[in-house]
Amino acid sequence: MPLGWWTRQRHYFLYTVREFTAVPLALWLLWLLVEIKRAGDGPARYSPHGSTAFVVFSVIVLLFSLYHSYTFLTLAGAIIHVKVFDRPVPSTLIDLSQFASWAVASAVVAFVLVWFGR
Repeated sequence: MPLGWWTRQRHYFLYTVREFTAVPLALWLLWLLVEIKRAGDGPARYSPHGSTAFVVFSVIVLLFSLYHSYTFLTLAGAIIHVKVFDRPVPSTLIDLSQFASWAVASAVVAFVLVWFGR
């Protein structure tokens, strides 16, 4: 394969970008583990919101994770094939159910974080 094969077609480029989104997510998770370790060392050492770099990197990684989640969930209709009364469920309905599940899970996590954060 030539070096820039992935830049020749839009589909290949978006696929490569989607696969690349795992790298910043992994780096952010490692940084989060370091912050958790620092929190265990005492409040004097822990200040993630005091670091502008952590906040900026977190926002960038949030964008990457939203793109990754969106592209993953839109594939659900092409991958999942369900029949109800011997009739196939439309792929659009499967996609919408995946996004609805994502929204419900996000709301539950947000509620738990706010509730226990008081």
